[in-house]
Amino acid sequence: MNRLPGLPLRPALLFGLFLALSLGGAAGARGEPPPLTLSAAVERALAAHPSLHAALAEQEAFRAAAGEARTSGRPVARLLATGTRYGEPVPVTPIHGFSPGHLPAFDETLVQGTLSVRTTLWDAGARRARIRQSDAEAAAAGEALDALADGIRAGVVSAYASVLARRDLLAAATGRRDAVAAELARVDELLAAGRAPEVERLRAEAALAAAEAETSRAATALDSAERDLARLTTLDVTACRAARLAPLGLGGTAPVAEAERLRLQDDAVAGSPAVARAREQVAAAEAARAQVRTALYPTLEAVGALQELGNGRLSFATEWQAGLQLSLLLFDSGATGRRLARADALLAAARARLAEAELAAREAVDRALAARADALARAGALGRAAARLVEVARVEQLLLEVGTGTQVDYLAAEAELAATRAAVVEARTLALVAEVELARATGALTPAWIAHLETRP
Repeated sequence: MNRLPGLPLRPALLFGLFLALSLGGAAGARGEPPPLTLSAAVERALAAHPSLHAALAEQEAFRAAAGEARTSGRPVARLLATGTRYGEPVPVTPIHGFSPGHLPAFDETLVQGTLSVRTTLWDAGARRARIRQSDAEAAAAGEALDALADGIRAGVVSAYASVLARRDLLAAATGRRDAVAAELARVDELLAAGRAPEVERLRAEAALAAAEAETSRAATALDSAERDLARLTTLDVTACRAARLAPLGLGGTAPVAEAERLRLQDDAVAGSPAVARAREQVAAAEAARAQVRTALYPTLEAVGALQELGNGRLSFATEWQAGLQLSLLLFDSGATGRRLARADALLAAARARLAEAELAAREAVDRALAARADALARAGALGRAAARLVEVARVEQLLLEVGTGTQVDYLAAEAELAATRAAVVEARTLALVAEVELARATGALTPAWIAHLETRP
């Protein structure tokens, strides 16, 4: 699948640097950071995250290993030069006969230069198996890179959504605080005119203190979420403030039919980087087993050498040789059998991990669908409840102002409204996170999918 291949990440890094310079230049021109879209935040994180660069380097290492495997069995040439001094004269060249004309010269110094060439003519498929194994390992590294990139994308989307959610929670807490502060001001006026008991002021002051504490907690949580997003994107925190972010759409609430659920599960098995990586690991294990089995068969090589043999006076004679070399393992005390048993066990483990990855992909779809359905249902129900509680709080305030209501009922209505609004925000955020996890499980968490979050209602 490799939706994030190794080399194209460098353009992504350049894009991230360009975006950083663009943001900085625009900020200098206007004196404030420009808006940060979700797509830009994801691109920044992908360009700067160190774990992604580490995975890219590992993928390049596997690609280099695959290239090395392709060179195995091909012609190899070596040059060897030696100079040796002996205590007694030795033949400078090989002895080709015992007649006086064939006797070689003798010298205490022997100088040799050898150019040797070797190539494999037949190896029972060992080279092909090594290539298949290396290619599968490189592909598995690419799928691991994709899985890591999907994790970073999901993390940025969750952090982005968390900032927006914390902003809404702060707004709800601030609304409650302002409403209680207005109630305290009303009680103070009535108390000054002698028309309200002291206990109403005490009750309003206590409610205001609680509302201020909740507002402070919400503001701290918002600041923490903004800093989390800034850390992921390597941007200054001022560029990640809630006021600078674009809204995200919640999506539809239609339930998923069983046929659609099965289709999504099949998409997850077909498109999940984790499943694809497990498949490549099975292919690598199969190739490794095939390579071990080739040790049971003979190997045929062609060998040749060109030699320059001389003495200390640098008087050289040329010799050459060429031939075929057949090698066959006859006995190794069972080492090959043990290697084959190990390869069989590793292959069985890889196949089991593939089955496990497929089960996990289907399970991830079920979990994400269940979480999204629950969160959307809660968001809808709580949204309707919040709309009615707005009216309840308004009526309670009117009743209190005309003297037929009670302060206890009004403050309780405001507190319930704030809590319900917070629950709505939480449910909507959980629905979005579940949708992101669904896209991640099915392999659909692409830049286009992320951009769609910013455009849908």
